[in-house]
Amino acid sequence: MTDVKKQKRSRFSLCVLLLAALLVFSLVKLEQKIRPVARVMAEYECKERAVRWMQSAVADCLRDTPELLEDLYLLQYDSAGRVQSAEADASRLAQLQYMLESDLTRSMEEGAADFSVPLGTLLGLQLFSGRGPDIDVKVIPLSHVETRVETSFTSAGVNQTKLQTDLVFSVQLCAVLAGMQVETTAESTICVSQLLIVGQTPQFYVEGAA
Repeated sequence: MTDVKKQKRSRFSLCVLLLAALLVFSLVKLEQKIRPVARVMAEYECKERAVRWMQSAVADCLRDTPELLEDLYLLQYDSAGRVQSAEADASRLAQLQYMLESDLTRSMEEGAADFSVPLGTLLGLQLFSGRGPDIDVKVIPLSHVETRVETSFTSAGVNQTKLQTDLVFSVQLCAVLAGMQVETTAESTICVSQLLIVGQTPQFYVEGAA
């Protein structure tokens, strides 16, 4: 009788071990299938949220320091009071770029761009999107925030020209979550100044060059 009980226990233990091994194997296979999807979704979420964060942070900075946007253009007029030329003030633009780059880089290093995302969203399945426990994502800047200036003239009606200056922000990021690291680059174009010029389209100079 004792031998029978031992055999039953051995069979039970063997079944438990087999089930445990099967469970571990299934979890490993599932993780192998989910991880590539999770990486893609994590990269997408990191990039999208970083772009929205940069836009919000720039808006906050410009609202708190509106003087950064003053005197970005130097206008020259003819004898009739019409604008002949518009020149971007290189020093003012450089100051604007420096202040915004420094502010964004410092805030990002302090963790201001960190976020959390539902587990269901990371799985990439529409059914589970926005559901499940939140997974914390640490956003680490791999480079300083950099900017470049883009200026354009567009027609704004009869004898009206809109002069617009955009700053294109770019930063390399690393998103760290659940033992996984994902690198990406976030880029956002933000309009910082618009000027409506009435009359003939003037010549425009950037940093003193025609």
